[in-house]
Amino acid sequence: MIKKGRTYHKTHHNTGADRYLITYADLITLLLGLFVVLYSTTQVDQEKFKEYAAAFSGYFKTSDSSPLDGSSGVLEGMKDGVPEAILPEASSRNMQEISDELEEKLATFIEAGGVAIERNDSGFKLIMQEKLLFPSGKAELVPEGSRALDSISSILSNWQLTIEIDGHTDNVPIKTFQYESNWHLSSARAVNVAYSMIRKGVPDFNLVIRGFGPQRPIADNISPEGKARNRRVEINIGPLTGDMPSTDGYKNNQENEN
Repeated sequence: MIKKGRTYHKTHHNTGADRYLITYADLITLLLGLFVVLYSTTQVDQEKFKEYAAAFSGYFKTSDSSPLDGSSGVLEGMKDGVPEAILPEASSRNMQEISDELEEKLATFIEAGGVAIERNDSGFKLIMQEKLLFPSGKAELVPEGSRALDSISSILSNWQLTIEIDGHTDNVPIKTFQYESNWHLSSARAVNVAYSMIRKGVPDFNLVIRGFGPQRPIADNISPEGKARNRRVEINIGPLTGDMPSTDGYKNNQENEN
């Protein structure tokens, strides 16, 4: 007997080379629709924009030459490019007033030999002895030294000045766990004096801290008295110079041209 076989029909899909064009066309159509929607939603009503701009200009009192009115909006430049910093008045009279006030407030410490004031052409210098500020071989301020620095800070905080705080030692070598050399000790003392003054309101942006170790003695390092004089912190005070920053802003260069 001959069995009749079943007939199977295969479904043939359209797998031609151009099949991708249908998907591509759909994608382009969708993108075109998206761009049309975006474009339509970003159109600005020019008349309303001008009304808002005029209202804001009037409220904030902007100048007549506003970019919104059609001008370039470019600000007038300075002759030298960078405006000159404004320096507060720091005449010799002011420096004399400050030194006189400090001398009066530090009278007790001056009489005890802990502080001395030396005046110079540009300002003055406070020389503070180790015995007033620190224990021997250490940089932590003692209470009496802190009180002296508080008196100094209460006056200097009212002025914009250049302040250089220099630490000095004698020539006896030091090597401890905290301070490896006289350079380390003198720098640490200058830093602690500076931070004590900053905490009491002295501006820090024109303050310089330096440690000289034994390199700048003011007396011999032979006698105990000479060594004691060399162990000191000096606070050099003077007016601001042209290259120092100020909190008062900038000058208009046209003022210098007139």
